[in-house]
Amino acid sequence: MRERVIARTLPAFRRRGFGTALYERGLAHARTLGDHGVETVVLASNEEGLRFALTRGSVEVERYVLPGDTVAFVNLRLEQLA
Repeated sequence: MRERVIARTLPAFRRRGFGTALYERGLAHARTLGDHGVETVVLASNEEGLRFALTRGSVEVERYVLPGDTVAFVNLRLEQLA
C-alpha cells in the first residue's frame, strides 16, 4: 500500500523552507511504514505545488475532475523514498 502525503503551505509562507521541511518529515514517516512509494494530490491550478512535487521526483499518474468542480486534481507518485 502506498502512503499518501498532502502538505500545503500558505502563499505568504512559501519559499522559506516550510514546504521542504513538511515534505522531508512526511517522507521520513513514510519510510517507517515501508518502502511502497508515496502519493500526493495537487490541484492542477497550483503551479507552484506541481513544480515542487515534480522537481523532487514525483511523476504524474492521473488527473481527474470531481463532479461539480472545474479544476482537475493531479495524482503524483514518488516510487522510491529518498
